[in-house]
Amino acid sequence: MLDEHGGDIRRIQDTCVGVMHDIDLRYWDGLADLFAPEVTTDYTSLFGGEAVTQSAVELIAGWRAALSNLDSTQHLLGPIAVQVNNDAAVAHTHVRAWHKKAGLAGGESWMVAGHYTFRLIRADEHHWKISAVKLTVLDQEGNVEMLAQASGTAEA
Repeated sequence: MLDEHGGDIRRIQDTCVGVMHDIDLRYWDGLADLFAPEVTTDYTSLFGGEAVTQSAVELIAGWRAALSNLDSTQHLLGPIAVQVNNDAAVAHTHVRAWHKKAGLAGGESWMVAGHYTFRLIRADEHHWKISAVKLTVLDQEGNVEMLAQASGTAEA
């Protein structure tokens, strides 16, 4: 049975979940297909700073550089609530993200619990692309300096 939006809600949910699967499985090359050419990301509740608008290629290159130094990640989403307004949509979901890296002085695991807001645009009749991502952190446990430690940029 299709939803009132002709299957759009399921396609939007699949796009959001697909990003997390591709990140965790390190499928970097296909990840750009899930994003609009330009993407705004807001991780200020995690890292401070400002929201950033960049190309999807630049965003993925940054994720690849940061996460390739880790042994593994697992991002769990759900449930994903979707609101469709013609050719634009917003998806809200909880996230729990585990990060692992053996041998770090600050600890071998880092968990971030939070809430994602994805903004999407219709690419065509059957595809949606993410144009913005915002993470609101609710809690963290473990080695919050893991990314810097794993990349060797942490201060001693």
